[in-house]
Amino acid sequence: MNQTPPLPAPAHGADTPVIDMAVLATRLNESLDVLRDTYAPALGTGGGWYHELARPEPGTTATALGLLAFVETGRTFEYFDEGLAFLADRQTASADPLRDGGWATKTSLGIPVVEATGWIARFLARARCDLRDDAPDLKRAYHWLLHNQNPDGGWGSLRGCPSRVWLTCLALRALSQLNPYDPAVDRGVEWLTADRTAHRPAWGPTQASRPTVTHTAFALVTLAEARPGLRTERLLDAYDWLLAHLDPGDDHTWIETYDVSPHGTGSEPVWRLALWHYGLPIALTALLRDPRGPHGPVVARAFRTLVRGEIADARWNGYPGSGRTSLWTLWWRLETLIALSRLPLAGNADVLHWLPDATVVQRSHARERPLADLLPRRRLIDPAGLVRRHWAACLLSMVCAGSLLGVGAGLWGWKDFWLSVILPIILTSIDESVKRRRTPRAPPP
Repeated sequence: MNQTPPLPAPAHGADTPVIDMAVLATRLNESLDVLRDTYAPALGTGGGWYHELARPEPGTTATALGLLAFVETGRTFEYFDEGLAFLADRQTASADPLRDGGWATKTSLGIPVVEATGWIARFLARARCDLRDDAPDLKRAYHWLLHNQNPDGGWGSLRGCPSRVWLTCLALRALSQLNPYDPAVDRGVEWLTADRTAHRPAWGPTQASRPTVTHTAFALVTLAEARPGLRTERLLDAYDWLLAHLDPGDDHTWIETYDVSPHGTGSEPVWRLALWHYGLPIALTALLRDPRGPHGPVVARAFRTLVRGEIADARWNGYPGSGRTSLWTLWWRLETLIALSRLPLAGNADVLHWLPDATVVQRSHARERPLADLLPRRRLIDPAGLVRRHWAACLLSMVCAGSLLGVGAGLWGWKDFWLSVILPIILTSIDESVKRRRTPRAPPP
């Protein structure tokens, strides 16, 4: 792996809410190095990744996410074409419009599902691969998503399966990149936002489930992409709920499992699908989309939790206690770091100080200095500046003081004082008043 030389630590306390852009860049590079080191050729065409990065046989969803990581960071990948070829080879071809154009997972018995098709379609749209002859057919993938939308407006694993929040978000994120004006997007957003109230502003795995930080954050990220101008009271309530229930120090992962029956509830075959969830980075990405602006201290504390340790360490990429390295935990962290790297004003190796009412950008060349040393300090009185701005008044004041001393010493009388001091003051005041009333001259043509 490439080794990044350490940078001097920014001068701030342990509890100071900052985002160190140098650490962010280092973690991004480490993530991409892990992907480069774990790429594996497929037994047939192309190559890619499996979600357990130690396994050699690639999967479609993991391959799309691995390639998407390089696309989003603007980095080249030497096996990008092979990854496209692998996805093209695994795209389903069928006379059935409910199957044609989609992708299956290893556990879906060869039947295309949203869990794979949503991610792959989003990657292809973000990578602008629609005009490449060697890429999968993005138009067919687009129509697969439309055909498999449920009548209620949401998405299950495939048409006819109960609509779920996570799967609806996957489909909407893909369609918002492919065609955000499609009526299917409107129906999906309506399903996602239906029945939101001030007492129940957040989301769970299904509409009737108890809300979770992970599902609420993913729904907010989806709505920010599908409908960027959306700003309702219920939406702001959801952001407030997320902020109130998020623990910036909690970096655990968990798995959502559910049964899928492609021919209706209770029919055969039935298989079980699992979704890897890593709530903290998704929540951080959501908070960056808050229409009122991100809550800086919470964002900074969550960032500090995400970047501690090394990305290449299996403890940071695997399910707790599994001893495995998972692409899912790596991807969610990577997506959030990319979003943070796109914050305005901050350059590479700069430090962001999140204060309650302001954000301060500390430039990289001054990262060793305490923040207090960089802030401007105003003097209560600047004698030199005061004299420059009011030299005439200062001069008259000195004359007055000298004349009063002369009167006190008996060198001249009060009559001489009034004639020598007060009269010049009056004449000067009249002259300044006349100057202010003069019409300013126009600038030369």
